Amino acid sequence: MERRIQDILFNARSLGGIGTVVSLPEFSVSVDIGVCTPAALRTETILLTHGHADHLSGLATWLGVRRLYGMRPGRIAVPAGIADPIRKLVEVLGDLQRRPYDVAICPVEAGGECVLANGLVARTFAVDHGVPGVGWAIVRRTAKLRPEFHGLPGARIAEMRLDASLDLFQTRDESLVAVTGDTTADGLDVDDPLVADARVLFVESTFVDDRRTVEHARLGRHAHLDE
Repeated sequence: MERRIQDILFNARSLGGIGTVVSLPEFSVSVDIGVCTPAALRTETILLTHGHADHLSGLATWLGVRRLYGMRPGRIAVPAGIADPIRKLVEVLGDLQRRPYDVAICPVEAGGECVLANGLVARTFAVDHGVPGVGWAIVRRTAKLRPEFHGLPGARIAEMRLDASLDLFQTRDESLVAVTGDTTADGLDVDDPLVADARVLFVESTFVDDRRTVEHARLGRHAHLDE
């Protein structure tokens, strides 16, 4: 699927248990890389929700082809609980190629964030899949002058900015896109502003019809469309 939704371009592919990837080409970010699509290959940052094969098996292609094409080294942001295994995986892939990969691996704790480009950050939110994992929200962060300072001359504001004791600006986070990865329906906090206020929310529904029941989905800590 390649589609513009809420003025954001997405290139996404998902087949439960086989491969899931959600790429945002204009942000140079992909959430998960169960398969390395051409769109995912061009993104510099990969945000992994968890370590299951259908969410990271395209990593070897992403690493290898980016280097083959002379593209800039990328970055992989991962839940802190799987950072060491991901480092080992990247090392093994480099050993197989007889040359280590130049890639940054960034562990992110639950509730933490990873700074992207152009005023964007990737923030984590809680999910439940029975393994170390997170959902990811792409957030636009802006700094606005506090109302009490509105109307002051620009020169005065510039002078005040030199005083570190003055808190002139307030930060505003706007959740643009939230991607859950695998989770139970009950494990997704729909009241979390990162989820509730996102312009676009991708909820991974692994089962979609009566060939598998809701109870079956819950056994593997997945979600069913009926939920």
